[in-house]
Amino acid sequence: MGNRGQKRAETIDEFPADKRTCSSLEFRPSSSVSPIETTASTSTNQTHDHEMETSSSGSGSGRTDEDKDSAYGSCDSDEMGDTEHRKHRHAILEYQRQRLSSDQTKFKRVLSILNGEIEESNQQDALRELCEILSFCTDSSLSSLMANSLSPILIKLAGHENNPEIMLLSIRALTYLCDTHPRSSGFIARHNGISALCQRLLAIEYVDVAEQCLQALEKISREQPVACLEAGAIMAVLTYIDFFSTSIQRVALSTVVNICEKLPSEGFSPFMDAVPILCQLLQYEDNQLVEHVATCLIKIAERVQQSPEMLDELSKHGLIQQVAHLIDLNSKITLSHSVDTGLIGLLVKLASGSMIAVRMLFDLDISSILKDILSTYDLSHEMPSPRAAGQSNQAHEVLKLLIQLLPVVARNHEVPLAEEKTTFLVNNPNFLQKFGNDLLHVLIQVVDSGVDLYICYGCLCVIDKLIYYINSDTLLDLLKQTNISRFLAGVFTRKDRHVIMLALNISDTILQKRNDVFVDPFVKEGVLFAVDALIVPEKGSNFMFSMFNDIQLSNHSRPKRCLCYSFDNSKSSSASESLNCKLENDCLQALAKNIRTNYFEKNASTSANGTTDILEKLKSLSAELASIMTDSMVEEEYDRVLHQIMSHLNGSDVISTFEFVESGITESLSKYLSGGECSRRVSDSNESKSQHCIAEKRLKTFVRLFWSNFSLSEFISKLQSGLSSVEDFPVVLNSISIHRNSYATVPDRHCTTYLCLKVLFEKEDGELTLIDYSGDVQNVDPFSDFDAIEKFLWPKVCSESNKDDKNGLVSSQNNVGPTSAESSCGNEFPSASMEHEQNAIEKNSSISTKHPQSSRNDGRLSFYLEGKQVDRGLTLYQAVIRHHKAQYDTVTHAALWNQVHKVTYKKTSKLEKISSQDFGSHACWPSVLEKLFFSEIGSAVEKSTPCYNILFLLRILEAVNRFRFHIMLHENIFAFAQGRISDLDGVTATDEGILGISKNEFINSRLTEKLEQQMRDPLAISTGGMPSWCKQLMASCPFLFSFEARCRYFRLAAFGKPQGQTWISSGSNSGIQNDSPMPRKKFLVYRHQILKSAAKMMDLHAKQKVVLEVKYDEEVGTGLGPTLEFFTLVSNEFQKPGLGMWRGDSLLDSGIVGSLFGLFPGPWCPSISVSNDIEFSEVKRKFLLLGQTVAKALHDGRVLDLPFSKAFYKLILGQELTLYDIQSFDPVLGKTLIEFQALVEMRKYLESVGETSADDLDSCFRDTKVKDLHLDFTLPGYPDYILASGPNKEMVDSANLEEYVELVVDATINSGISRQMDAFKSGFNQVFPINNLQMFTDEELERLLCGESEIWNSNQLSDLIKFDHGYTAASPPILHFLEVIKEFDYEQQKAFVKFVTGAPRLPLGGLASLNPKLTIVRKHCDKVVDADLPSVMTCANYLKLPPYSSKETMKEKLLCAITEGQGSFHLS
Repeated sequence: MGNRGQKRAETIDEFPADKRTCSSLEFRPSSSVSPIETTASTSTNQTHDHEMETSSSGSGSGRTDEDKDSAYGSCDSDEMGDTEHRKHRHAILEYQRQRLSSDQTKFKRVLSILNGEIEESNQQDALRELCEILSFCTDSSLSSLMANSLSPILIKLAGHENNPEIMLLSIRALTYLCDTHPRSSGFIARHNGISALCQRLLAIEYVDVAEQCLQALEKISREQPVACLEAGAIMAVLTYIDFFSTSIQRVALSTVVNICEKLPSEGFSPFMDAVPILCQLLQYEDNQLVEHVATCLIKIAERVQQSPEMLDELSKHGLIQQVAHLIDLNSKITLSHSVDTGLIGLLVKLASGSMIAVRMLFDLDISSILKDILSTYDLSHEMPSPRAAGQSNQAHEVLKLLIQLLPVVARNHEVPLAEEKTTFLVNNPNFLQKFGNDLLHVLIQVVDSGVDLYICYGCLCVIDKLIYYINSDTLLDLLKQTNISRFLAGVFTRKDRHVIMLALNISDTILQKRNDVFVDPFVKEGVLFAVDALIVPEKGSNFMFSMFNDIQLSNHSRPKRCLCYSFDNSKSSSASESLNCKLENDCLQALAKNIRTNYFEKNASTSANGTTDILEKLKSLSAELASIMTDSMVEEEYDRVLHQIMSHLNGSDVISTFEFVESGITESLSKYLSGGECSRRVSDSNESKSQHCIAEKRLKTFVRLFWSNFSLSEFISKLQSGLSSVEDFPVVLNSISIHRNSYATVPDRHCTTYLCLKVLFEKEDGELTLIDYSGDVQNVDPFSDFDAIEKFLWPKVCSESNKDDKNGLVSSQNNVGPTSAESSCGNEFPSASMEHEQNAIEKNSSISTKHPQSSRNDGRLSFYLEGKQVDRGLTLYQAVIRHHKAQYDTVTHAALWNQVHKVTYKKTSKLEKISSQDFGSHACWPSVLEKLFFSEIGSAVEKSTPCYNILFLLRILEAVNRFRFHIMLHENIFAFAQGRISDLDGVTATDEGILGISKNEFINSRLTEKLEQQMRDPLAISTGGMPSWCKQLMASCPFLFSFEARCRYFRLAAFGKPQGQTWISSGSNSGIQNDSPMPRKKFLVYRHQILKSAAKMMDLHAKQKVVLEVKYDEEVGTGLGPTLEFFTLVSNEFQKPGLGMWRGDSLLDSGIVGSLFGLFPGPWCPSISVSNDIEFSEVKRKFLLLGQTVAKALHDGRVLDLPFSKAFYKLILGQELTLYDIQSFDPVLGKTLIEFQALVEMRKYLESVGETSADDLDSCFRDTKVKDLHLDFTLPGYPDYILASGPNKEMVDSANLEEYVELVVDATINSGISRQMDAFKSGFNQVFPINNLQMFTDEELERLLCGESEIWNSNQLSDLIKFDHGYTAASPPILHFLEVIKEFDYEQQKAFVKFVTGAPRLPLGGLASLNPKLTIVRKHCDKVVDADLPSVMTCANYLKLPPYSSKETMKEKLLCAITEGQGSFHLS
């Protein structure tokens, strides 16, 4: 019996032998790239020549509109005719009546037989017939009277001692009776049937009878749990549970779960007797069984939590040890999220009332286990605390347990066990020290990451208790691991008074124990300034550091549930009590004054105003820089002040984040770099040009500091630290279920799968030209933007005089909200709710891709939310979040979804429209940096704040780092012009001093974590369902977020969350994401017509939100492998010569157009339509197809083998190319043009200083006069491309050299390729908007599109490959294989990857992200092993490798397979 309850080994069938790929009926593993699908149609004669459709399980029918009328015809009842419909209905009713009558007759006959005195054989026959009737009849066939009559007879027969068959059949009949007629459970209980079943179960004479008893009790316990408990069913089903199979054990425990769900409020013994057995069952290995046991124990703990004696009893029998093992992240048993959380809650209840449990938990080193849980990102950054629905998440329960383990401090109210816990920890200081070492750093990290207010409060409660009880020496050692002063300064940025009170308590305790050590750090990090702001609130408004602004000292504005009760484990506090805050109104000021008086005013080392010397120096330098900007100072003066600032920032003195921000350095530098006008639009062109030139000069001065003397990396680090301290971007997580019955009346009537916001629209006071919209409270789609809302309101509120204005009405735009016909027409409830909702998602994702400025429509109405004007670039959901974040430090569920939001409107004045226009900037400013200086960061960041200034500086420095070589070339050209560089070779030389820093240094981990949190929110079905800062920072400062986070955001912005993807926030899988794959379509292609097939495919499916899969004509294989190979073949076709698409006409060995520097569009003269027998119209069609293919590959997650140049990727990203980019794809031409540009600038400079005449300049180009170069005005390499015509345009000389350079650059990267790029973008936009890619760099886009090009070593391979079915990692053939792969060169490795997966490059993330994982199995050969070749299943990344006799043979056969085995998918 020892193995009972253990998980049985799964039987794994070996894959079909030797398939090159999987057919549609074969093994299809699930993956993010290729989800499992089912064929939608089995009729091949209705399949299009090129198309075969499939759909996922969640997508319903996979048929398109073209197929709807062809496959099965229409079956609408309206088309059947009224007469036929009535006949059909009558026939069904007649059949039901006959069936009901027949069943009732059978029941009466069986009842009469069983009531009579008959032989046992007849009884058995009657029972068999009864079981058969019950198994097929319905509830309506069996009346309560009949069930009540059958119950006592069956119960009596169940006790038949002499005939086990009668016992079995009667108990089976009782089971079926309860299943068919659930109310029968009450009749069975009334006739003592439960006791009879328990007796049979305890007798356990026959295993099959006992198993049937368990089945019957499980059915009965669903309706009669209390009766089962009173009859002793718990002990009956558990006593001999080891004798049954795992499946029956699960049934038995389901019975106990049903009973424990309804435990009575009085008496403990019926269920407490089962605790020892349940604790034993926790050791079993079956996940489902353990979950049932855990659920029972959780319910029992909830029932007895008010009884210390019962809690002590629960703590015995090894329960705590088993629970601690199960919640450990290293446990082999994987429980559901809700059960895992419930087990932590069980420990909370034990620790709250049992000292035995507290001792055991400390002995078990529970702090180490809880540390691991809190350190896991998904648990500490998950769902909000139970401020609305009462659901506890795991982090919340962990914090409750930590709070219960430590006694309350003396300043709080007394609770049970406080003195015992205190005595225990005093006598065992090592426990407290271990507790602190494990958890303090993690708790600080959780708070610093910007978590929900409730989680922040819980973490601070634990830290407060820990620091209070630990002794001073241990405290000093503990705090050496972290900067507690900086942490506390950051806590003061949370405006809630409960959080600030805890921060003051912690500060007071630390200073009380070791003020000699912590007074100075508290001053340096700004804790003292925060204390002063609490004492004198007006003082906080004078600080740069926003943490001292608007601290809530009173209790007038707070979430509905007070934080005082958020971690209270008792159920005694009523709802009314929970609204009464425990903090007095003046307690913060009183404690702040006490801290100021006791520790700072008496300390001689503290300056009078509480500042540090370094802060005063930085403030002085900041003020000096600000003052000289108003004077006509020379550049050297700026340079001197900047050097002093950077010397202090990079000096030996440690500068805290508070000092850095409070000094005003970031504000002064921002104004300096922007010419003092970084946030103002200038309408006058001359003034604009002047501002741009000033900004350019100052940027050069600033950048030179980092090229020579100072560390850019250290300065970036200070900016990042400052940003993490001052940013206050909200994370709004909704712990709500997706409601599929939600119905939005605004902006048009449609169903949604999410909640709607309740809005009351009213006319703004003083508005006389509009009509008051006196409608009721409206359900508004939360992701509607205000353009869509205006479109709904305008016809209803405008007067007759306003209706003549045609331009005011918002025309067809990509509104977030659905835009159907006039919403006031028709009240029908839409039938295709999911289609409406998907359209909303697609439109939402479409608008979310636009730049905030480009998507804004000024409109005719101005909107106000609770009196404050709304940014029209926001969705309603985002506007509500921003409003409530300004009022409170957190956004509650009730504030969002239960409250009615008042939105007022008025007609937009002409002045408002003019003021909202953006004035263009002067063309003289370099395009690369112009956008950074003169474009907005976003309305989510208020201007002239430390956050805005830091973001501005980071944008500038990131661009300087990214375009550093362009900037250096620009500098070299002017250095040559001024004679500081003597020859042209020095112009294009790269300088070692300009080496940039890693892109990772610009990533802000705090903001990345916040974005990751927000994307896991149930309402994040598009970017419109996230706070506005996400979209705005992604548009203006994408470098702040990690590449992985941006990839996830990209898919959300471009495609939205898949229609079937839901978040379950209640039940057993709280917060678990259910990924439902997109619908799929199979497409038939021809190998000899790859581009033709691709064009047909894209014409049909480019605009559809489906994943495409390929099947080759006359080949068996289909699935992931052939699809990947198809995209590879299309890539190769686009690189073939003779298409007229690409620059250069050189052929590589593979017979494709190639360049060492990547593909770039070849220029076409606007006046030429045919060149070398190639029509330009065909070239445009190829580029349109290329755009479709690239976008579809990104949409479907496929890998392309297209070596685009870096400059081409920039064009895809919408970036403007310059002269300096030409060198990246044509080094010879690029270098020559740069040198020509240097000559042009030298000529200008010499003429400006009057040193020489223009005639003396012709000999400057490498000792040759420009006119002697015999250059004409045609594009180099393209003699048919004429750049200009007219007088003096035949040949190039020094006088027209500047114009020649401009024309060549324009033809190469602008006008000569603009039509091709327009076609590419047009094709791309058919799949999804191309501007969604602008969050990536060119290198990142290449990784996204073409996958990884990594070189492996044997160590990597052994970790990332699965060995199975005859092979292990130590098998000799596997060791040979790893050595062979390591010896392959790059091209051979590419060929191997293509052989195994179908694509020559691995997906994003490399071999580690390959899904399914690369698996190598032993291939069984019928003949000589060394004569056989390896084979693969590309759809499963499954390599079947024969056990070759030697390494050399293996290498030979592998090379043969990967070179000769390409090009077809057949069964081998």
